[in-house]
Amino acid sequence: MGGAEGGMEGRLVELETRSAFQEAEILDLGKLILDQEARISRLEMTLKALRDKVKDMSGEGLGPLPEGERPPHY
Repeated sequence: MGGAEGGMEGRLVELETRSAFQEAEILDLGKLILDQEARISRLEMTLKALRDKVKDMSGEGLGPLPEGERPPHY
């Protein structure tokens, strides 16, 4: 019966090892989620600032071009 006990002990060690690796992976994934949340927040703030800037710029008309002058895209 000593062999069966060794097999159980080996199996228990294997399960404990897997559990430890899974715990470490879960912690890493949690950190990754927090980092992504912070990055998304920064991107949202940047997007809002850009939208506000475009909105402000669209309100500023360039006025009519002098007669005979072509717009820069021609």
